[in-house]
Parts: sequence; structure tokens; C-alpha cells
Amino acid sequence: MIMKKETWKKYVPYIAALLIFVTIAMAFGYPVLEGKVLQGDDLVNTRGWGGELAQYGVESFWTNSMFCGIPIYQFGIEQPSSKWLNPLETIYQLGFESTIGCIIIYLFGFFIFLRSYRVNKWMSIIGAIAITFSSYFFIIIGAGHFNKVYGIAYVMPILAGFNFLLQKRYGWGITLTLLFSAIGLMTHPQMTYYLFMFLGVMAIAELYKHIKEKTWKDYIIGVAIFGICLGIGIGTGYGKMKSNNEYVKETMRGGHSELAKDNDTQNKTKGLDLDYATAWSYGIDETLTLLIPNFKGGSSHYHLGTDSKVFEVLKEKGVPNRDAEDFCRSVPTYWGAQPFTSGPVYVGAIICFLFVLGLLIVKGPYKWGLLVATILSILLAWGKNFMPFTELFFNYFPMYDKFRTVSSILVVAEITMPLLGFFALKAIVDKTVAKEKVIKSIYIAAGITAGISLFFALFGGLLYNFSATSDEQIFSQIPEWLQNAILAERVSMLRSDSFRSFVFILLGASVLWLYVKEKMKYSYFLVALGFLILVDLWPVDKRYFSDDKYATPKEDKNYGKKQPYEEYILQDPDPHFRVFNLATSSFSEARTSLYLKSIGGYHPAKLRRYQDLIDQHISKINMGVLNMLNTKYFIVKENNGEIIPQRNPDAMGNCWFVDSVVVVNTPNEESDALNTINIKNTAVLDKKFESFVKDFVPGHDSTATISLKSYLTSTIEYTSKSAVPSIAVFSEVYYPYGWNAYIDGKPVEHFRVNYTLRALPIPAGEHVIKFDFHPDSIYIGEKISTAFIFLMYGIIATIIIVSVVKNRKKEKKKIE
Repeated sequence: MIMKKETWKKYVPYIAALLIFVTIAMAFGYPVLEGKVLQGDDLVNTRGWGGELAQYGVESFWTNSMFCGIPIYQFGIEQPSSKWLNPLETIYQLGFESTIGCIIIYLFGFFIFLRSYRVNKWMSIIGAIAITFSSYFFIIIGAGHFNKVYGIAYVMPILAGFNFLLQKRYGWGITLTLLFSAIGLMTHPQMTYYLFMFLGVMAIAELYKHIKEKTWKDYIIGVAIFGICLGIGIGTGYGKMKSNNEYVKETMRGGHSELAKDNDTQNKTKGLDLDYATAWSYGIDETLTLLIPNFKGGSSHYHLGTDSKVFEVLKEKGVPNRDAEDFCRSVPTYWGAQPFTSGPVYVGAIICFLFVLGLLIVKGPYKWGLLVATILSILLAWGKNFMPFTELFFNYFPMYDKFRTVSSILVVAEITMPLLGFFALKAIVDKTVAKEKVIKSIYIAAGITAGISLFFALFGGLLYNFSATSDEQIFSQIPEWLQNAILAERVSMLRSDSFRSFVFILLGASVLWLYVKEKMKYSYFLVALGFLILVDLWPVDKRYFSDDKYATPKEDKNYGKKQPYEEYILQDPDPHFRVFNLATSSFSEARTSLYLKSIGGYHPAKLRRYQDLIDQHISKINMGVLNMLNTKYFIVKENNGEIIPQRNPDAMGNCWFVDSVVVVNTPNEESDALNTINIKNTAVLDKKFESFVKDFVPGHDSTATISLKSYLTSTIEYTSKSAVPSIAVFSEVYYPYGWNAYIDGKPVEHFRVNYTLRALPIPAGEHVIKFDFHPDSIYIGEKISTAFIFLMYGIIATIIIVSVVKNRKKEKKKIE
């Protein structure tokens, strides 16, 4: 009976954690419980990506609805092995989806991570809340960047597994590493990469600790087991990893364009162009948003409300209430270094105070590891604003040049800063630091952080002109009095948030001071501190992830409602053609792809050659190129705002025969030739494909025909008839992996022409030509993935059985 009572007491904090986490998640995401639907940018785009698959009712890893054809490994159908892993995700999210599910996995992930550092159970609950509610983690939920969310939340238990293994807690270490590397390691490679950079820094700190304690053998064993478990976890996603690696080679992230450009000396890397990758770089002084959320004005479309200076000025100028309210829903208050942003990275005023406190009182390698990781995260987030350091990593750090939006590496600081802060609290609670030193350090930490906040509250308005380079375009469209009102609002936002942080730091420091002075009980202290942290962070998160992000089912349905111009275009009897939507931002939206096949679309890693085509030809409205892409309709907006379709009579159709082939020596010559050749009867060919046409004798059959027979996204059939052997060009993107060509059922080799399209030599006579997308990386890779999944489950089952047997033996001995 005593044993049962002790066991129950042991698990009370975990039950409390479960209840608290679910309650918080449901409270923040309550619109989901009301049946509303989150409408983040990526979620909206995903519907466009999947529009063609829904239309044809097929499962495919390729779609022609965007960019004239693109693999959809990242956002298409799930790979076959997923059915063995999906239940794990469902269980871990407690069956919740959308916002609630994301918050739950954040909280669980950070809780497990804190516990792996032996942080007190109750304190780990507060710590998990503190890390979770850092603003960026909610901004990406609101944007619909769920893969980023999973990439962060699922990797944290892997890092915890590493810690458990070094502590010789092998059961937990192996299980966590296996499970979460299987379901989360490849979810978002960029987030995984950044968090593993953090793990690398902490691994060095651990090595120092183990050498000092003369337990380096335990370190080697732990690292070896972690590596094996990680390898098995990676193996469970082998099919996905293999197909993605193939794809990356052909994308903007796989290397610089083959076209020689004037700025190649600055840009040419094995990954993304440096200027493209660093476009979203955090400003150096913008780093103060970690302490003061609206230090740089919040977001590029900030909801000011009716109690703002801008609203007051609009009313004074006679603007009707409704119009003034509508304008204040999306005001360009951001004036930082980035082109635009959805919100700042704010870790919390109290957390910043605790972080500085940790630097003062925490001893040992963990402090230095966390400090180094924090500084590294900040310096790399500066990107183009600190180019020598950025170039060092781009040029010499493996794979770093594959990722854009360098500012997102601040996810590391969002974890390291609260972690060090809670190490400080752990040291205080465990009484490993003298009370006098703690009191003195509280004064110093509060003085530094509150002092900075108070300084900007009093003098921040005098230090800047509060303008940004992005203002030029926006301000040119509004009167000067409104420009001045927005600038005044920016000043007010800086001052008010600076004072806000000042107050929260004083409150947090006061609660801690009372506890250290033994004027407040430990339980009251935890509740008070947790409450203050949540009250600090929650409202800031709501600024950038408000209930406006949700839509009612009716509003959500309207997103997919066919527009009149779409209805008109879909009446065309032609089964397969493309459109160019000039009425919107053609290459940053996927709404057009919901019902139509677009030459535009949205994807952060487009095929490199297609991006070249956009830059060199499509953006310049090269009609020859647009015709070869079978652009049958242009969608344009008239002066009265009406969106109408304009038919292009010169669209060249799905395929055609050419009379001649021009062989060139360089990619530049191949691209440039598209400005001069008659694409209707001539194709341009890179020299490396010359062998495909060595026996081609120019000929012409005026009666020859080739046409589309059937189409199912990844299986396309054509029929041809010609009296002479001919070269056929297909208005489909050439992709070197997975596409197989057949003539009358016999496999043949196809090649690339016109920089981006497919071509095939076709014998004289009548034939059926078939292109089938069947990538071995998926279908063979998935067999390997499935084998690793069953190996993983076998290992975990063995661990559970051994653990149960050991526990029974222990219980039996106690009874005896």
C-alpha cells in the first residue's frame, strides 16, 4: 500500500503536466474547438498544390499544376511507409490537430528536453511553457508552417535522448532517439540542421564535463549508441530522404544556376545564391526584440486597432469609421532590416532577465555551451548584416548554404536562453549558490535588462528616424499626414513595449527575490513565476497569431469557390493547357493551381532551371517561351479591378515535331537561343545530349501529327503519325529522376531541349508514346524504410520487455 502511494506521488507532476498542457493548448487554440479553420499562407498554398491530385483523383508524386511540372515529395501524398509511423504522431498529439496539436507537441517536447537535464518536474512544466510561448514558435503556426513546427517539436526529444544516453539511462535514450528521429528528423531539414548545430555545441560541453569527471568512456558509449539509433531513425525515412536528395540537386538549393552571371563571384556556391539566402537577415539592433517585442514595429501588417494614433489621425481627417478600422487592421509598422515580417522573435522580458542571471550564477560547461550557442545563433541570424561571419559558414560549413531565411536560426536562442535561465532557477532551488551571491546577481541581472528597457522607454524615440527601406513603395501610395502618423505609431510602440518589458522584469525579479529571501514558499513562487511568464508571452503571441487567422467553415469554403474567370477557362474543351496569372503575384501563390495548370506557383525550392526560365524569359514576357509552355490563357486585371481571361491563340499545345536541332556548347547559349530561334520548328540542345540526335536527319512531313491521348499527372500518353523519323518536343518539364519513356510499350531514352523541356526521337509510322513517373528512390527506398521501421519497433519492444522483467525482479526482491 505504501509502495502504491509513493508511486502515485511520483507520477502526479506528469499527470499535472498533461492536464496543464492540454488546457493551455485548448485555451489558446479555442477557435479550432468552435469548428473554425486555420488559414495560414502555407495552408492556403497547400490546397493549390494538391488541386490537380484532387481533380484527377489520383495519388502521385508529380503535379503539372505549378511551374509546368514539379515533384511534390514535400507536399504531395504520403509515402507508403508513413502508415507505420502516423499512429505515433496521432498519439503524441493526443489526437488534436491544427493549433492545439502543435502547442501540445511543443510543450511535451520542451518538457522532455528539460527533464533530460534533470530540471525539477514542476519547474520543467513552467520551462516548457516559457520556451513554447516564444513568439516565433506561434508565428510559424499562424503562417501554416506546420513542417517547421514538427521539425522543432519532434527534434527536442531526440536531443533529450542524447542527454539520457550520456547519463547511462539507455532505455529512455534509445527509445526517444529512435521514435522521434523516425517521425521528425526529416520533417523540416533546416530546423533539424539548426538544432543539431546546437547539439554539437552542447556535445563539446558534455565532452569537457565527462573528461573532467573521468567518465569519457561513458561519453563514447553514449555517443556511439546515439549514432546507431540516429542511423536507424534516418533509415526509417530512407525513401523520403533519397527522393529529396535527388530533388535538391535539381533545385535552387542544390547549387548556383548554370547560367554565368555578372555577380557570380559573390553568389556562386554549391547551394543557394548568397544574396537570396540572406534576404531575410535580422538587423543587428533588431536583436533587441528578444527583450522588447515591438522594438522594430512588430510586423509588416500589424493590427493596431481603434486605440492607436493612426486611427485617431484617420478620424481627424474625416475618414469613415469602417474605412479607418479596415486600414488599422494591417498597418506597415515594421521598420527593421528584413524585406517584411509577420512578427519579431521575442523570448520574453523575464526570460532575458533569467538568462543574464544564469550567466552570473550558473557554473560549469553547460553555461558556456549555451552562451556560445546563443551568440552563434544571433550572429548567424544577422546574415548579410554581418557578412564575413555568414560567408565563413556558407563557404566552409557543410550544407549550411542549402537554407534560406537565415534569421530563422534564432530558434536556437529561443531555446538556449530560457534553458540557461532555468538552470539558474535550478541552482537557486537546489541551493548550490550562496544566497548573498544570488541576491547580488538578481540586482545585476535586473539592472542590466530592466535598465536597457527603461533607457529605450525614455530615450528610444530620439535615437532613430523610424523609417525603413521598404517604406518607399508603401508611403508613395498614402498622403504625408498618414505617413507621419505611422512613424509616430512606431515611436509609441517602441516606448510602450520598452516600458512593458521593464515592468515584467521588475515583477519577475521581485518574485524571485522574495523566494530567495524565504518570504515566499516554493510552491507559491513557481505559480507566481509561471503566471508572470505566461502573462508576458501570451498577449504578444496573440498580436501576431490572433483569432483573425481562423475562418469559419463557410469562409473557408469560399477560398475554393471558383471565380467567374476560372469557370470560363474550364469550359475550354482542350483537356490540358496552362495559364499565366498576371492578376496576382504569379510566383508566390498557389491559389491559381487549385483548378488550373499554372506556369507560376509557390515553392521555396523551385527547380533551378525553371527559375532560370522565369528570370530570363517568363518575367520578360518572352512570347516564344510562353507559347512553348502551352500558355493558352493570360489572366489579367483590368483598370476597374475586374479579373478576366485573355486567350492566347499562339499556344503551341502539348507536343510538336521539329524540323531541326541546334546544338550549343554552354547553358547561356542554350538559354539565349530561345530569344532567336523559331521554337515551332527548331529545338536547341545542350552539347551533352548531342548523342541523342547524332543519327537525326532533318526532314519534314507536312501531314505528321502528334497529340495528347490521355493524362493522369504522372502518366501521360501521346499518339504520333509521321512518314519520316522525327524529333518530338513535349511541353513538359524535363526532370532526370523517375520519368520513364516508352514507345509502343518499349522503354526508350528521352532528353532535354529548349533549356527545360523533354524531347524524344520517334521513328516513322504510327506510335503510342508514354511518359511514366515512377521514381526508384520512392518505390525501392520505401522497402528499405519499412525494414528499418520494423527494426526500430523490434528494438523498442525488446527494451520494454527487458524493463518489465527487471522491474518485476526488483519488486519480488523487495517483497522477500
